[in-house]
Amino acid sequence: MMFLQISESWMIVLTILSGLSLVGLIILMVRPTKVDGDALGKVTMSIERKVDDLKTSTMSNLYDSMMKLTDILNKRLTEDTAKSTENITEFRLNVAKELATFQEKINENINLRMLQINEKVEDRLAKGFKDTNETFLQIAKSVEVINEAQKKIEGLSTEMISLQEILSNNQSRGFFGEFQLNQILFSIFGEIQKGLYALQYTMREQRGKRESVRADAVIFMPEPLKLIAIDSKFPFSSYSKLFGEARLSDEEQVSLVKAFGNDVKKHITDIADKYIIAGTTADFALMFVPSDGILTLIHAQLQNVLEYARDKRVTIASPTTLIPLLSSFKAVVIDHRRSQYTGEIIRQLQILNKDFERFATDWTKLDGTIKTLSSQTDRVANRVQKITDHFQKIHKVEIIEDESPLIVAQSGENNDDTDS
Repeated sequence: MMFLQISESWMIVLTILSGLSLVGLIILMVRPTKVDGDALGKVTMSIERKVDDLKTSTMSNLYDSMMKLTDILNKRLTEDTAKSTENITEFRLNVAKELATFQEKINENINLRMLQINEKVEDRLAKGFKDTNETFLQIAKSVEVINEAQKKIEGLSTEMISLQEILSNNQSRGFFGEFQLNQILFSIFGEIQKGLYALQYTMREQRGKRESVRADAVIFMPEPLKLIAIDSKFPFSSYSKLFGEARLSDEEQVSLVKAFGNDVKKHITDIADKYIIAGTTADFALMFVPSDGILTLIHAQLQNVLEYARDKRVTIASPTTLIPLLSSFKAVVIDHRRSQYTGEIIRQLQILNKDFERFATDWTKLDGTIKTLSSQTDRVANRVQKITDHFQKIHKVEIIEDESPLIVAQSGENNDDTDS
């Protein structure tokens, strides 16, 4: 603003100087070249007077203009100074206000940020405490599981000792094998009462010098198999020596394997002689060994024993191989029984078909009777509804007392009986 005002003042000064230059130029232009001396003197004096007057007037005007310009400039400078002071004061106030507002916002943001940080810290601490507690609980549970496992291990050690005691006695080994065989039979065939198998079954009664024959278990098969005998054997003595703590030489190991094979052959011979009876049993029998390791050893190192069992028609089975074998026997028995009852099932189906035809005829009659009764019920229901409507109209009748003859009025109703 001040710069513009100074520019306007200088423009006025330049205008005055331009006027003076123009007057001098005019004087030079109108000066005659050749005049008389007197005339020239008069003209010169006249012009000089005019120039002096113009100079005086111009200087006076210039002085006045300069004074006015000075006043204007002083006045403008004073106003601008006052305005600048006001603007600076207002600017300072605005800056102070903005700074205060900015400080408040910064404080609010800092407080909000601190609250958020505190919340996050508290959440993380809470989560950390929770995770720590859960970890401690899991550790406690794991310790409990370890304690339970330790107890089970101790119990298992006791059981292993008991099992070792059982296996060290021939009679106990026999009971152990029979018990395991009974459990497998029950898991495949179920209860004994179903007639699929029997335990401690006497296959041949004693007669004269001939002793009775009783198998550990038999399976009742259809003709021509009849009975399949199963006898439990546990050749453990030689087998246990092969896997004892003492380190064996090759010769000792070969000798023990051979002795073990001889024991197994002896059991095979006994089973073939006692439990394969022509006309009573199937032409083969089963020898159950209650250890998969025994059967594995036979298949791995005693092929001659397997060939001997094949010749004697004795099948050696362990718990793992006996289960699918018994399942196949069960499937054969079920298929045989199903084929036996096929004719009876067909006859019963024919009888059921005739009964269903009679039922269909009776149902058709009953359905017609129900439809007739339903139609009559609808008519009776309509009649009952009409009678009910009449009684409702009678309840709405009003008797009006007046000097005129007796008038029976019924508001909003038509007294005409529309019932047919």
